[in-house]
Amino acid sequence: MIKLMRLELKRNNVRQYLLASAVICLVLIGFTYLVAFASQLEDTNASQREFRNYSNIFRLICIISLTAFSAMSSIMYSRLVIAEYTGKRAALLFSYPVSRSRILLAKILLVFLFTSAAMLICTAIPYILFSATESTSQIITQDVITRALVADTLKTALIAVLALGGIGIVALRIGFINKSVPTTLISALLLSAVYGNAAITTSNGVISLLVSGFGLVAAAALMAELSARINKMEVE
Repeated sequence: MIKLMRLELKRNNVRQYLLASAVICLVLIGFTYLVAFASQLEDTNASQREFRNYSNIFRLICIISLTAFSAMSSIMYSRLVIAEYTGKRAALLFSYPVSRSRILLAKILLVFLFTSAAMLICTAIPYILFSATESTSQIITQDVITRALVADTLKTALIAVLALGGIGIVALRIGFINKSVPTTLISALLLSAVYGNAAITTSNGVISLLVSGFGLVAAAALMAELSARINKMEVE
């Protein structure tokens, strides 16, 4: 499996996704400080004043990160899976002396691991940088960073990473129906919006964990169904 994943890395240009991840990270850093400064303005409305505490800021950044990496995940799945199982490319894949299921699993694992690691790193960097600068030059004067906050933020980020895995695979299966990249992307964005709404409207991490767990179960079922479908595919 590792050899197959390495082969996929060689066949596909991963640098563009690394660059996109770096851009997302920079945007998240800038947005973190923008939200913090905006919340301190005297003429802020009630919704902006909700971000005068670190918990809400970190939760918002996590949701934005999830949305961005859900979009990246859908694009990677479109290129590594949907495009690869179309026309002459499918004929090439089917000619490999490896089971179709293993090839598909290698592609999905590659995208899953890459996007999960990228999201975790690119979400942690703004958290760490903002927390560090707050310890020397505080912007949010109405709140303090505590160990409990750090633990809760880490838990929220990890649950979001799990949700990302489910969102990407479910969006892949939806897009695979018509072999459509836009459908895959739109599905990923809609699914991340559903998760984001659940995460923002409730501070109860159990709800987010249940949504993520349900998404992963659905993703596993859809991945098994997609694997069976590909095993029966004929070259177009």
